[in-house]
Amino acid sequence: MFKTEAHLHTSPVSSCAKLTPVEQVRLFKEAGYDTIIVSDHFSPHHFKKMGEELTFAQKVDKLCDAYLEAKAEGDRIGLTVLFSVELSFHKNHYLLYGVTREFLKLREDIFDIDIDELYAHLKAHGITIIQAHPFRDDKCQPQPNYVDGFEINVHPKHENYNERTLEIAAEYDKPLTVGSDVHGEGQVGLSATLSEEKIESIEQYLELLFARKLTRSVSGSAL
Repeated sequence: MFKTEAHLHTSPVSSCAKLTPVEQVRLFKEAGYDTIIVSDHFSPHHFKKMGEELTFAQKVDKLCDAYLEAKAEGDRIGLTVLFSVELSFHKNHYLLYGVTREFLKLREDIFDIDIDELYAHLKAHGITIIQAHPFRDDKCQPQPNYVDGFEINVHPKHENYNERTLEIAAEYDKPLTVGSDVHGEGQVGLSATLSEEKIESIEQYLELLFARKLTRSVSGSAL
């Protein structure tokens, strides 16, 4: 089986992360992963920390360039590195798949619009939206009518209420991803997405996800 990590952050684009793009890639290669999906924070909080002197477009460039740095190292050492972002939006968090640099620059007001408008905007551009840790710390609120799936999240510093995520995914017949939400060195390897074929693209990952052909592994056990 091939191993993928679908949720990780890099420093300094994600200001809460402790590992650079290159460090993340090397750690996951050493841990036996075949693919990682870099999902740095796309949020007003993290964008503000990049500095007021930068434009919105320049901040998007920094986010995308961090991914390219990781991809270059992955290409060098033999680890597939794919791209997504974690959108912070009205106190909830969403993993966006199929985004590009050009798409992220389209709307500077994206953090301020209503969720129905956000969902329509994403769907108009073929973007898949997965709600990350929908019950985290009993503060996030699930949005089943505006997402394509939910995430099981195993970040050790939060209470993620994954049993509730399993229940709501079953209730609404939504697929489930799994992510370690890696920010620091001790968090590598807490979970993995297992597949019979190596995941080489976001399109392939999503096809397998919606076909229910991915296995979620947490601490070495299927979930």
